[in-house]
Amino acid sequence: MDTASIWAMLSDIKVGSLIAWGIVIIAIITAIVKGVMKLYTFFTKYKNLKEENEKQSELLKGHDETLKKINECLEKMNKRLDEQSEVNLKQIRHTIVYTCYDAIAAGEIQIGKLKSLEEMYDEYTNIFHGNGYVKTLVERVREQLPIVGNLDE
Repeated sequence: MDTASIWAMLSDIKVGSLIAWGIVIIAIITAIVKGVMKLYTFFTKYKNLKEENEKQSELLKGHDETLKKINECLEKMNKRLDEQSEVNLKQIRHTIVYTCYDAIAAGEIQIGKLKSLEEMYDEYTNIFHGNGYVKTLVERVREQLPIVGNLDE
């Protein structure tokens, strides 16, 4: 094919057809560009969501660690409170028992000591759910011993 035949072939193409083909080609290019832009927008949104999800996952890991430490501290505090409660129970029981022994040995009880004994016994039974041995001693003091002194003393 020589240049004259190419020019002859091009001169046979009608201007309307050339414009129509140009419009079709521009429409195809426009559709491709719009499709690429939509894909780019979708990819950008996906990328942003993924990054935010990763940030939230890291934040949750941090919260989990914090909650774990708080839980460990609460368990230690619970254990210490249980130990302290046990010590308090033993101290109150000891005080009640020896107050009763002293009163029984003296054959009487001062009214102030009886009042304190009753308060400790109430705490012992209501808070610590004390045992029957202490109850027996307190009842013995209440029923068998004379109460001496005035509450004002």
